[in-house]
Amino acid sequence: MLKRLLTSLMPLCIIGIVILALPGFSSAPVHLVASVSLQSPTDPQSFPPDPTSEIAWLGGTSTVADIQTAFNNAHTQENAQRGLSLPMFTMPSQAEWNVTSDADKALWLINHEREARGVAPLHGVEANVNGVAQNYANYLLAHNAFSHTADGHNPYERLNANPTINACHDPLPVVENLAVFWTSGPSIPLPVERSIYAWMYEDKSDGNNWGHRHAILYYSYTENGGLPNMEGFLGIGRANGPHMGWNYGEIIVMDVFDPCAAWVYTVGSNKCYLPTVRK
Repeated sequence: MLKRLLTSLMPLCIIGIVILALPGFSSAPVHLVASVSLQSPTDPQSFPPDPTSEIAWLGGTSTVADIQTAFNNAHTQENAQRGLSLPMFTMPSQAEWNVTSDADKALWLINHEREARGVAPLHGVEANVNGVAQNYANYLLAHNAFSHTADGHNPYERLNANPTINACHDPLPVVENLAVFWTSGPSIPLPVERSIYAWMYEDKSDGNNWGHRHAILYYSYTENGGLPNMEGFLGIGRANGPHMGWNYGEIIVMDVFDPCAAWVYTVGSNKCYLPTVRK
């Protein structure tokens, strides 16, 4: 069942949907909330074309092979829908994936999706942005809440409360995606990977109009520093435990940030830790 969640906040346009239920346990649907600001979500100048319909996750939810199957099936289906030639990709080994941070897993998947469509990859995970995302995930869990403004601030205000970010940022009309998974069981598999997937491929229904996907694939960053043909930073927060009456929840927060020309780049802020292998 689909249930619409709409939150009104200006100047942000915040849209949310409920799109799927977790198999294996008595569970609530996963709620996804996307934040897009100051721009029409259908502006073709800012992100690649959307699929014509949603593409459900295919297969299991345990291993890197399952992740690869789901994303490559999505590429195959989107190719058929749009007449594209999106490449398939090969996941790193299970051993590599197991020791990779949540943020770097998200970066790997997001940059693959961007590069497959000819969009410049993000520079990488940045500690300040990651900290903002993690702090908000922790807040949502601790306060039994789920919205972009649960702490009384909007996503831009949370980012700008960080002095480093506030001192050096370019305007960016996309900023934050949220997802939460709930179950009566003891755990939820692949919450980061499935959040990225749902934001990319299960995001049309109930008036959302691919807002989460646009935040991932947005390419009109200001290219004014760092490595050539890369711009923008990612932060990922994850918190889990009892939430909103459910035995177990997984909250995922994604923030993106466009640094100003004076930003000092370091190895830690532009390094992708896993190989990019395509076939």
